[in-house]
Amino acid sequence: MKITLLFVAIFSVKQLSAQQIFFAKENYQDSASLAKTIPSLAAKVLELYKDPDKSNYLDNAFRFLMVAKKYDRAILYIDSFRKSLPPLSVSGIGGIGVQYECFSKAKIAQLKETRTFDELFKGIFATSYVQLDADGRNYISRYAIPEIPPLKKTLDALIKDRQLSDTITLENAMRLVRSYNSYISYSAMVPMMRPIVASEDRKSFIIDKVFITMRDGSRLEAETGRQRNMKGRLPTIFIFNIYIDSTADVGMVKLYASKGYACVVANTRGKGGSPQSIEPFEHDANDAYDVIDWISRQPWSNKKVGMTGGSYLGFSQWAAAKNLHRALKTIMPEVAVGIGIDYPTLGSIYMSYMLRWIHNVTNSKQTDEADFNNESHWDSTFKAWYKSGRSFRSLDTIEGRPNLIFQRWLQHPSFDSYWQNMRAYDADFSKINIPVLTTTGYFDADHNGAMYYYRQHYLHNPNANNYLVIGPYDHGGAQSYPRPELMGYKLDSVATAFNFVDLSIQWFNYVLKDSAKPILLQDKVNYEVMGANVWRHAPSLAAMTNDTLTLYLSNTRINQHYKFGESPEENEYIRQEIDFSDRTDTNAYDDDYKILDSAFDSRNSISFISQPFEQPIIVDGSFIASLKAAINKKDMDLTLSMYEQTPEGKYFSLGSSLQRASYVDDPSNRQLLEPGKKETIPVSYSYMTCKKLSKGSRLILVLGIMKGAYWQINYGTGKDVSDETIADAKEPLEIRWYADSYIKVPVWK
Repeated sequence: MKITLLFVAIFSVKQLSAQQIFFAKENYQDSASLAKTIPSLAAKVLELYKDPDKSNYLDNAFRFLMVAKKYDRAILYIDSFRKSLPPLSVSGIGGIGVQYECFSKAKIAQLKETRTFDELFKGIFATSYVQLDADGRNYISRYAIPEIPPLKKTLDALIKDRQLSDTITLENAMRLVRSYNSYISYSAMVPMMRPIVASEDRKSFIIDKVFITMRDGSRLEAETGRQRNMKGRLPTIFIFNIYIDSTADVGMVKLYASKGYACVVANTRGKGGSPQSIEPFEHDANDAYDVIDWISRQPWSNKKVGMTGGSYLGFSQWAAAKNLHRALKTIMPEVAVGIGIDYPTLGSIYMSYMLRWIHNVTNSKQTDEADFNNESHWDSTFKAWYKSGRSFRSLDTIEGRPNLIFQRWLQHPSFDSYWQNMRAYDADFSKINIPVLTTTGYFDADHNGAMYYYRQHYLHNPNANNYLVIGPYDHGGAQSYPRPELMGYKLDSVATAFNFVDLSIQWFNYVLKDSAKPILLQDKVNYEVMGANVWRHAPSLAAMTNDTLTLYLSNTRINQHYKFGESPEENEYIRQEIDFSDRTDTNAYDDDYKILDSAFDSRNSISFISQPFEQPIIVDGSFIASLKAAINKKDMDLTLSMYEQTPEGKYFSLGSSLQRASYVDDPSNRQLLEPGKKETIPVSYSYMTCKKLSKGSRLILVLGIMKGAYWQINYGTGKDVSDETIADAKEPLEIRWYADSYIKVPVWK
């Protein structure tokens, strides 16, 4: 089981490793050889590549066409890609692919004219750029002018992986061709695009790079900006960003400046020009306060500040809210990381991914996307650790770069003061009375973090003014632009009839400029009903539902499943056994998760199935469970996943939960199980969902034990799990799941 957290854009392809393409290893020997032969590889990739997601297909295919030098078709595909997106789903939709369009047009013109490519591209791009509206130009600035060295590093890593073989899988060929296109085209374009964009920017904006001094003397680098023709003092949008990219940062400044705000994008401590050490999460609460204080004292500030941003940038807003500055008037945390809750642990279980992310943000003062995107390196590292049976604490050594941050985090397996002090916690929420807009998705990897903050806010402050927008979005979609199709599921049209960038503008206009409230926010909880193509609105999470299904586990079989019972049977149980010493499943992992699929992952698990529903029903909220079990060890890591089995036999993902049994009662205090004793293990959270189930559908619960390369292995000795090794496996884990266990599923009838 793999979960991607703390969103950094990654190119994702389907699992196509079975298809092999001949591509001689000599083609990689130098850049000239690769340049000569890769067009034919791109043509072959395009011939074999299939994807039912139309927009995803077009997004990939136009890049393959560019490498194949089919520039006329590439231009048509770029235009088709833009048209495949819902008109309101992207702010600045007209800017999508413009740089590639200009590149292709210049290449075509080069065949007919004596002017150089550079001369042609400059003229074509300059004309196209000024013809875009402000949103389109902002889109270009944020997404289309990358730094070149990371692109080169990514391409070099892909080439290195391929140099020993005369064949390449279709999946890897797609990665190689796409990476090659990015590096070659941007290497040619970016040096010409930057001065054109900068020249136009100077006409419209005042943009400055500044350094802001903290109370302890530390210095942070920031980009600030506002429209040149704006007079007087302005409200300010503040974005606190660890993923430093000067071009993208300026793009965000321009986005909000073009809407009548001042904007400050400050990079967290140690990033960019900041001379301090990089220690993610640890200083943001105090530093955010100091940046807001600095903003409030600037001559262009009206002393009203709003914050926005997703993932880590969402966390940083809850860090800022820990000690509210009087100038902070609102926050809009999108897909916010719940430090200590869903990262670097989820359900108190450390994830292998944490090491990958740490390197991404600490390898340099910038962001090491090439290292982060080196899929083969990280997959092989995690599998090498799993196969070795060594302790989780040795993961960084196995990877080859011992890491102080990784080891520091492992010293805090409980949700202790180390994590609590990083952001709003407990009574801090009672003092947060500013308006808040929370966004997340049913399939957001940081869903549990976002919902933790939302629930805690209302738990400690019943009069909180916190709005929730949640729908069928992943980590990227719920902080930017929802795609019309997601992991095998075509979204309802109402789910893609807006985007979160425009929603942020509407929100800040509402709070900071006394404009109308965004239409979507009709109540405190705003959620899309998948399969019904409607948004519903409720005053609270509890008001989303009007009934609950209680389903008991039973030991009666129905084909490959056990059936759900209608009443408890205390003395009946199901036996399950997990051998933690077995590593034959090292390569058995799912790298192609789908929301709607023909099968589900059943490894190390048992499953339960309901009777078919006689009428359509809406599953609406988060399921909870009370599991009664006896084991022969002191601990175990549980996974629960719920699916709709459609009448057609497909499986639709309806939420999941991951939990270390010894922490279910209190994440800050580990309480081991007593071997042989029947224990009650409450599961109090899962991913929220809202889906209309059709007549004839069934519910399936998959109950299992976490065992794989992407999470800690809990051998059940009771020792610190980070120190356990395969030597602690000894006898298999034996579980008795008792038939008075139950799951409660919230529904709307």
